[in-house]
Amino acid sequence: MTVEAVHRFAYRQGPGKSLFGGPIEIDDAAATTALLPPLAARGGLGAPLPHGTSELLGGADHPHGRVGAHDPEDRAGHLLLAAFGLQRREPSNRFNDHRPVASVRSKFPVHALTLSRHGAAYLDPYRHALVDLDVPYAALPTPRGDLDVVLAARYTDLPTPYGRLRAALGDLETGINLRSLLVAAELFGARAELLLDSSEAAACARMVRATGPGRWSAPVRVALRDVVPPAGGCPLPGGAAGPGAYGALDALLADASAHPSLDEADEVAGHRLTAPAPRPEARAPGTRTGAVGVGGTGHATGGDGTFPGGGPIACGIPGAPAGADAAAGRRDGTGGPPAPRWDRVLWNRTAGRVPGRLSGFSGRPTRLPEEALREAVAWTRVPPPAEALVEVGRRVRLLVALQGVGDRHTGYHEVVDGEVRSVRREPRVMALLQEAFGYPMSPGTDCGLRHASMAWTFAVDVRALLDDLGPVAWSLLNLWCGWTAHGLQLAAAARGLYARPARSYDEFRVQRLAGLDRRTVPVFMTVCGRSRFAEPMLDLRT
Repeated sequence: MTVEAVHRFAYRQGPGKSLFGGPIEIDDAAATTALLPPLAARGGLGAPLPHGTSELLGGADHPHGRVGAHDPEDRAGHLLLAAFGLQRREPSNRFNDHRPVASVRSKFPVHALTLSRHGAAYLDPYRHALVDLDVPYAALPTPRGDLDVVLAARYTDLPTPYGRLRAALGDLETGINLRSLLVAAELFGARAELLLDSSEAAACARMVRATGPGRWSAPVRVALRDVVPPAGGCPLPGGAAGPGAYGALDALLADASAHPSLDEADEVAGHRLTAPAPRPEARAPGTRTGAVGVGGTGHATGGDGTFPGGGPIACGIPGAPAGADAAAGRRDGTGGPPAPRWDRVLWNRTAGRVPGRLSGFSGRPTRLPEEALREAVAWTRVPPPAEALVEVGRRVRLLVALQGVGDRHTGYHEVVDGEVRSVRREPRVMALLQEAFGYPMSPGTDCGLRHASMAWTFAVDVRALLDDLGPVAWSLLNLWCGWTAHGLQLAAAARGLYARPARSYDEFRVQRLAGLDRRTVPVFMTVCGRSRFAEPMLDLRT
């Protein structure tokens, strides 16, 4: 696929979607492959995961606290559960059980596989185990760390009406899951290295495809060190799934995998399997470009930038600001309110709720202190630990519509090198954004955007990005957006706010509201605010 072809693809699933297809209509009662384990991950052997993860996280303040004493043998299991484990079940919610990561319609298309000297396994949160993978030995890449985690999105887990948009959504959610994994690694004191080059992606893609039928995004691999890899081979409760256990869903997977829109998705994702990573621009030491204004050397570092055992630690958590009283669990060094614990933050993380059988998300007006904005900005400024992603991020303009935040005026602002600068005053900015949203209010749908406190907008000149960095940049852009959006979600959760990632809006109306030129397109949004709906929930944590 050439640069021109990828640009056309990006246009058809973005600003041109109204010209190349009708509105997306999803029947949430229809069967999906969302919770279907791969064919090779249905055996009766594996490694049970440990219990007590929530209690360990409850001993660490957000964001600078870290998990204390725990059994080193269980570190890998606790880490994986903190990143991807089940959190809660919401009785009136028709969607799947809540996890620490956001997902379109709670389908969770990103699957986690592990690789170590013991072989390969599949993380199955409902079996609470790493299930041994029955794949040919020749399909397994060589492990790079003590335990490698491979993340890949199965496109068919997202409803077929999303069509070609599933390519972007798969990479976006992979970026979200990547950040969640690195946050968990930092919390549990494990060194992590993101391996993003094409040879690593291609090797992991062969393993993912060997798990059985399905169409997958290009994987990413994270090598974890200072963990003990689970050995597997233990009998799991329930034993192996019988040949016909998933018959109807297996047939659905086969049918959905033949959808023609996935051919385009495969071509776009294929650049990550073959193309060299974009080379960083030459610039003077210490200079920064782009709105986000981050540098990077291939590893993001937090605190003093090293792991106690030596070597850099890739992270997803902002470093403690100068003068912060982190040990006292304060949000800053001024004696502010105590910070929440990490278990509560992961429990709170939500993309918004509505009651009963409605779709969408509710909201109510609220006022937030300036500190809430500073916390969110700090999370956006943690760079992904890969120069290719950092290079893409330098070209993204980060804007935020504010309403009722500190003394800031209502309207659009831009984040440049960590400073929030006014772009446009507009007292009705949230109401106007709601009118531009992809699903308006109706008898069956709520939309609380008009009451939101922050609406983060990621914007980029897509054509210039592709011309500069090649066709692989489209996939990398979506990984970067997912990485940054998950940071915003954790910042919001610490304040008891929802944070809703969104790709469904009128790009041209948002473009005008944000004061963008015609070549700079809003490619992603994250809406943050206070929900007006709550109910008792079932705790699924272990």
